[in-house]
Amino acid sequence: MELIRFFPGLICSIVFTLLLAQSSLAQNSEENDYGSWLVLCGTAKIHEDWSIPAVGIIRHYHMLDKYGFFFFRTGASYNVSKASTFTGGAAILNSNSYLEPNDVVNSNQFWLYGEYTLKTNFHKNSLAHRVRFENRRLIHTEDPKVNNRIRYRLQYVRPIYKDVYFKAFDELFLNLEGKTYGENRVFIGVGKQLAPNLKADIGYFNRRFKSYDEHMIRLSLNFTIDLTKNDLALRSDQ
Repeated sequence: MELIRFFPGLICSIVFTLLLAQSSLAQNSEENDYGSWLVLCGTAKIHEDWSIPAVGIIRHYHMLDKYGFFFFRTGASYNVSKASTFTGGAAILNSNSYLEPNDVVNSNQFWLYGEYTLKTNFHKNSLAHRVRFENRRLIHTEDPKVNNRIRYRLQYVRPIYKDVYFKAFDELFLNLEGKTYGENRVFIGVGKQLAPNLKADIGYFNRRFKSYDEHMIRLSLNFTIDLTKNDLALRSDQ
């Protein structure tokens, strides 16, 4: 049991060591510099079976520096059962592309999406399957290109000690037009339940495209709000 007490520190040490080793190998290669991926994810429960999700992401090419993109999505979620959920909604994305050191191209996208999530629990472990369809298009441009794709994510969460947990996921992106393979995302890290409705996790995040990889530190803060317990919400249902 004493080993379990030190396990969170061991996991953090392993992740840190891997990052340090990769950084040393990369040396001054800009392609392999570590970026940052900051996520704020919230869910507001408005009914026994309905909720409103909201996700905001800021991505930097270097650690908290060199803006990559800002992404925000929201919509409505319906609980089909305790284990499965349908969600649909819209998203916006603003991004910078660095074609040359002094040549920055800013673009905007508008997305429509629909997804299905299925969660299973076994021996305190949790597995979550998520399938999402996305319709993405450039806006504020003379050439409004459209891209349709499907994403599948498998996520695994295992308690480590008290409120600390291990988290990992793999997500595959497949385009429905043109080249099928889009990218693959992998996350490995640890998290902590900070409060009953608040948790945070941090770890190594990799995006693999056909010809290159992106290495990042991903920090996520997740919160939930139950508006059905609010007096105003209760009165409005009457």
